Amino acid sequence: MKKCASLCATVVASIFLFSGSVQAASNAKDKTATRPRIAIAFARVILDEQRAYFYNSHRKLIATIPVSTGVDDQTPTGTFKVFSKSENTFFTPNPKEKMRWMTRFTVGREGGNIGFHGIPYTVTKAGEIPFPTPLGKEPSSHGCIRVKESDAKWIFQNVPLGTTISVMDSRL
Repeated sequence: MKKCASLCATVVASIFLFSGSVQAASNAKDKTATRPRIAIAFARVILDEQRAYFYNSHRKLIATIPVSTGVDDQTPTGTFKVFSKSENTFFTPNPKEKMRWMTRFTVGREGGNIGFHGIPYTVTKAGEIPFPTPLGKEPSSHGCIRVKESDAKWIFQNVPLGTTISVMDSRL
């Protein structure tokens, strides 16, 4: 009986340790899992890098996120303020194009709102079909700044209304 109890305790401990290792490995792969919940004070988007940089109130870099901005220079450059947010939204000319975690900070050439959001998708009988989006590599949007879903949610939760967003062609 003692051998059985000892063996059962060893198996349970092994399962517990293994599941902890899987969780740690999973968190190591997804950097957003370890990102702090913090009020972002400032963000900078560098178009030629296809990256967004997020800073706290002491100008300390908190996160660097790969993005995909607007094709044909459709992402406006300048300094803006976050003015609204939506958990779910759509592209006005085509309501079948949906996005999550929209954080708006300016208006584009065509009059539509521009902001950070998750990769757009359409809903079909087969499920959600995401749009091809080469994050961190090249522009692919109508002007908004596409990020992966978990990054869009993190931005939505940590970038308050009124936060300054600077969009620049390059660092130079």
